[in-house]
Amino acid sequence: MRLSRQLTAVMLLVSVSCGGGEPDDDGGTTGPPPPPGNNPTLGSITTNVSTVNIGAGATASIVVTALDANNKTISSPGTPTFTSASPGIAEVDASGTILGVSAGATQVTARLTMGAVTRTADIAVTVTGALPSDAAVVASSGDYIFTPSTVAVQQGGSVTWTFGGLEHTVTFANASGAPANIDSGYGTAVSRTFGSTGNFSYVCTIHVGMSGKVIVR
Repeated sequence: MRLSRQLTAVMLLVSVSCGGGEPDDDGGTTGPPPPPGNNPTLGSITTNVSTVNIGAGATASIVVTALDANNKTISSPGTPTFTSASPGIAEVDASGTILGVSAGATQVTARLTMGAVTRTADIAVTVTGALPSDAAVVASSGDYIFTPSTVAVQQGGSVTWTFGGLEHTVTFANASGAPANIDSGYGTAVSRTFGSTGNFSYVCTIHVGMSGKVIVR
């Protein structure tokens, strides 16, 4: 009788030690529930500017901030898109940079979608003056950038590149209407005329990453 009681106690102890939880449907042990997901709902968007006043040929940048339903900033909301109601007055590119093209007033809209929710914000844009007939770009002696990196002129206008003591080139992308490239040189100024409308990107083939763009309208 005593031996039987001892065996029963040992078996009970083994059972408690090995079966420390209720089995789930797969025969395993049920653990704590997973943490709740972190999927904020887009409540609204704001922009760094609500009105923009620029001259033709000048630019302004739009920065979009996404807010959740509790008006808190969403850290990774995705990429907004931008549209202009009148591109002939003001253009806007994919990064949110507005370019004044001709005198007038228009509206640029920023749009952001998260899941099934889309929110928009409008920016009133006023442009004065007309695109210049000429522009100047400087590549100085001590840096590897074109300043300014983007210029805008009217069709038939010209751009002059001034090189300091550091050798540079101006090599245009293979685009219809692009003028002749500028060979390597320093301590000089060279101009090119743009007879066709378009966006003409160029690089310095000597210095990697040194680039610019001429916008002609």
